[in-house]
Amino acid sequence: MAVTKIDHKSPTPPYRQIAADIIRDIEAGEIEVDRPIPSQPALVERYGVALGTVRNAIAYLVEQGYVYTVPKRGTYVSKRGQTAGE
Repeated sequence: MAVTKIDHKSPTPPYRQIAADIIRDIEAGEIEVDRPIPSQPALVERYGVALGTVRNAIAYLVEQGYVYTVPKRGTYVSKRGQTAGE
């Protein structure tokens, strides 16, 4: 998973920038279906943002169908995140 700097001058909110970065990794096959994305603390460290920002990014990914959460276990890539050829 590539580390992307958050562009605080961008009109796109930081949580959407994080979500877009994770979507790119999912679509590139770097994170496979039913495999976990990095933990929230790992994402906070990776992007240098607040925990709330990471939680908003994950909530957006859930809404878009890219991931699903399992309480006390983590967040996993859903079938929606598969590449078109799969």
